Amino acid sequence: MKAAEADNHVNVAIVIGEVARDATRTDRGDGRVFTNFDVVSRIDGARTVVPVTFEGDMDVTAGELVAVSGHIHKRFFASGSSMASRTDLRADKVTVIRRRDQVSRFLAGVVKGLGEG
Repeated sequence: MKAAEADNHVNVAIVIGEVARDATRTDRGDGRVFTNFDVVSRIDGARTVVPVTFEGDMDVTAGELVAVSGHIHKRFFASGSSMASRTDLRADKVTVIRRRDQVSRFLAGVVKGLGEG
């Protein structure tokens, strides 16, 4: 792949929904901390659960409405005698939504950020 072609690639994900369970914190031992939680989004009656990973420590609790933006990340790891994988939304920004106008401001910030990369 040529460098110019790579400049045209985009990996952006946005999900707005309810936190399904309280966040859990994972200390990696190298000084990095990750917060993990699931977001439930309902579109046309279909329920989708999106696993989210945020690098850093944060509190989100079950039932909160959140807006999350970031990119889709797939990682591979050893699991017993085989390899396993996990795909999640690697969050750059997480906002707890308390007012309706926060959603449009959140989305505008994500769009603005696309032009800064």
